[in-house]
Amino acid sequence: MNGIWYTLPLILIALVGFVFGLRVLVRKLLSGTYKAGEVIDPYRPKNFSIPDPVEVEFEGEKQTILRGRFWKGKSDKAVVVVHGIDGPSIEMLPHVSYLYRAGYSVLVYDNRGRGESDGGFSTLGYLEWRDVLCAVEWVKGQPGIAADMIGLHGLSLGAACVIMAAAEDHHVRGVLAESPFVSMPIMLTHVANKMTRLPKFLIGRLIEIFLDWSLKTKLRLVEPHTAVKNISPRPIYIIDAEEDQLFPVDTAQTVYDAAEQPKRFWKVHGAAHANCWHVMPEEYEQRALDFWQDVFSDTSQSKRSEALNSQATDYPAEAAGNRSPSSS
Repeated sequence: MNGIWYTLPLILIALVGFVFGLRVLVRKLLSGTYKAGEVIDPYRPKNFSIPDPVEVEFEGEKQTILRGRFWKGKSDKAVVVVHGIDGPSIEMLPHVSYLYRAGYSVLVYDNRGRGESDGGFSTLGYLEWRDVLCAVEWVKGQPGIAADMIGLHGLSLGAACVIMAAAEDHHVRGVLAESPFVSMPIMLTHVANKMTRLPKFLIGRLIEIFLDWSLKTKLRLVEPHTAVKNISPRPIYIIDAEEDQLFPVDTAQTVYDAAEQPKRFWKVHGAAHANCWHVMPEEYEQRALDFWQDVFSDTSQSKRSEALNSQATDYPAEAAGNRSPSSS
């Protein structure tokens, strides 16, 4: 009997140590695994016929310093391009190239916990979507950029973040979102189920609770499916990878169906997750440029102004999940 009383505390201490060790491991896995300069040769500005960018930094959510690159275009219009969870942001150069050549200014930055940005580790969208709002504010402050002529382009986690950011900031002109997910808890449940084969109803909630504790987040609030309806009357273009190996089938379609008009949808045949440009680069670029031309047109501006005049200045906080994650 005495042996049990000696053993139980040891088991408890070992269990607590394991949990905290797992927390450290999760944060390590979600921390930057690359440096912005460490990229393969094809991802260099010179290979896309664009000039070298200006290195920039700005303050994101919770006073986190985010670093990136800015290309000043010929027009007063700009697009903020947001990479996925793994990055690196320099891999978004193909999109920078055609946008810059079309006259747009482009900002690309490393998400928190990635590349050269501060922040320690990714929060799986919880703070990242607020960082997008900070990026928009930085671009607004640049000479020659019209404050009401800024669009958002996001990939995977970046797609979810630009949707949520645009739902909050209704001065954003339009959104192009490639491979967005419905909600972070649903996506995590799906991935965990594929990896462990444990029942979704069991592992999903456990993963969410553990990650919320580990990352100091509320991942249930990372829900672009709910936020997307608040983007209208501004245009949104959702691009889907037919052979998406990461998200459940029809994930992007579900987000599209929840959006209000005006909206566009394109499923790229044969494309893996967040890899659509690489499969059909010429068609991708033409479709994207056609979309942005419509977004920044006078007709789009007129419709948007009418809508803004008929509603309150700000959307409710729940439009994008939670207005102030830093307060939690």
